[in-house]
Amino acid sequence: MTKLDKIAEYYDSHDMSEVMESGHWVEEPPEPDPMITTSLRLPKSLLDQVRDRAAAEDVKTTAWIRGLIESELARTEPNGVEARLKRLEDAVFNRSA
Repeated sequence: MTKLDKIAEYYDSHDMSEVMESGHWVEEPPEPDPMITTSLRLPKSLLDQVRDRAAAEDVKTTAWIRGLIESELARTEPNGVEARLKRLEDAVFNRSA
């Protein structure tokens, strides 16, 4: 019998109402940026490739996709590091040329 089975058997055979009466709810603060589920339609062949890449990197498929989106947004953000570096390189190389 597993530990989980023993716990389930205990709570199945004991009345916990008195313990629960003395308890109180603990309100957790809301997540500052909660995860939202969305649907994405992809061709099967593309999804298979995404799943393979995610598995190769030992991450969940959704985490792999989210990482690509976050990376692209950071790369194209006007004041992001990559955009600032590009402006700096352009300024340096344009003055040197």
